Amino acid sequence: MLEILKIVLKWKNQILIFTVVAVLASVIITMPFIMPPYYKSNMVFYLSNPTSTDRAALFNEKEVGGVSIFGGKEDINRFLNILNSAVVNLYVIQKYNLTKHYKLEDEEKALATYYTQREFNSNFDAVRDDLGAIGVSMLDVDPVLAANIVKDVVAKSDSIYRSMLVENKSTVLTLLDKQIAQKQASGNEGEELRKLISIRDQYLVSSSADFKTLYVVEEPVPAIKKKKPVRWLIVLVTAVAALLLASFSALLIELYKHADKYGFQRS
Repeated sequence: MLEILKIVLKWKNQILIFTVVAVLASVIITMPFIMPPYYKSNMVFYLSNPTSTDRAALFNEKEVGGVSIFGGKEDINRFLNILNSAVVNLYVIQKYNLTKHYKLEDEEKALATYYTQREFNSNFDAVRDDLGAIGVSMLDVDPVLAANIVKDVVAKSDSIYRSMLVENKSTVLTLLDKQIAQKQASGNEGEELRKLISIRDQYLVSSSADFKTLYVVEEPVPAIKKKKPVRWLIVLVTAVAALLLASFSALLIELYKHADKYGFQRS
């Protein structure tokens, strides 16, 4: 250990110069005009439970028990799949012309689309937390754009999700309307017709667009403070790495110069 310290002290000037140069290089590289700052926008929300707006739950036609207003694991996974789908990210990419924003418009069209999606996906994140909430985030050099993208991704995903929820109810409504029309055409005004009309009306209510699908906890807003790069951390890591590398190089040089003394044989 003492020998190592002696070597380091012997080479201290060279080690110091190398470290200072490396630190200065890292300071320059992390300047905003070379490494632009990225801002992160977040949105946090809970998914509603589709069962809570079913006809049976709304009109107590059958015992449905204590139905939670929040969606379960399967509902959350479905929504996450939509959030991360190509349909949604291509919609946002086209709306905001992200190919141009990412400076990829000079690429051949197929490659430009691929690289744009890859860049988008590297900056986008959608996850479920331990409490069952969904968090959606976006990184971008433009804090306003990042917030707008998060809003649009969630809005587009919610639109697709709502369509999935009402699709089956719409099919049932169509069948009910046909049965009601048939019974009215045959002059059937008994109890069965009134029941069918009542069920149809209940399905109409349960299919209403007024029902919430999302309960927002945190709205996306333009970030004030940058998320990355963390300049001081890059400079610190560079300084430590440069110091270690320079010291190690000095040790290797001294070992080579005095191979006989340290029991090594030069090739």
